[in-house]
Amino acid sequence: MLKIAISGSSGRMGKALIKAVNENDNFVLLAGATREDNKQVGKDLGEIAEIGQVGALLYSTFDKFTNADVIIDFSEPIFSLKAIEYSKNNKIPIVLGTTGYKEDDLSFIKEAAGIIPIIKAPNTSIGIAFLRKIINLTSDSLSSFDKVEIFEKHHKDKKDSPSGTAIDLAEFLSKRTKSKESVPIVSERSGNDVGEHKIILSRKHEQVELSHIAKDRSIYAEGALVAAQWLKSMPKGLYSMSDIYS
Repeated sequence: MLKIAISGSSGRMGKALIKAVNENDNFVLLAGATREDNKQVGKDLGEIAEIGQVGALLYSTFDKFTNADVIIDFSEPIFSLKAIEYSKNNKIPIVLGTTGYKEDDLSFIKEAAGIIPIIKAPNTSIGIAFLRKIINLTSDSLSSFDKVEIFEKHHKDKKDSPSGTAIDLAEFLSKRTKSKESVPIVSERSGNDVGEHKIILSRKHEQVELSHIAKDRSIYAEGALVAAQWLKSMPKGLYSMSDIYS
């Protein structure tokens, strides 16, 4: 069984990941980490995810991650960088589901990938990886459209806007349209929607839309475990979810 440690265990995605690991016999939960001021430090991760005790606790340091096969990080940039530093120093592969990194942060991630295998995935769902493959296969036809834009919608509490997934898709599209202008992104924050991303291609009197709608956070957790399993056997380097399904 693959031993998994979770950075950012008490957030929405952390809880979804705890449940996913607990339901999959191929993985075992080792420990979780969060900020020092989190009131849930010391609690069983299963209690935090409301599934009963699982025998793994939440800590305010990464000390208990030493024996992890893979670290999965769904936190925030400041805390994520600490997780990456720990992974790098202890030669542990890490899956990054965190978004909102700054340019300096991205440089640090690339530097760490020279030492350990890292998957940087603003969206760990299989559906988004499939959407990127569709774009790749049809990239020659993108020039037929006059306008390319992205619409994304998330729950009202999501901090980053636009989302990391939308930014990643915009950069992905820009490279394939060979346009000097960035792909515009329209963001909406309301309700409790898990997430929606839509690529809109327009020309004259017609419009084509490619969309991905997340109906439950479990899809990201399941995708992160697929990524962890794949990453464990990979050499050092910076990877994406698309590399798994190539």
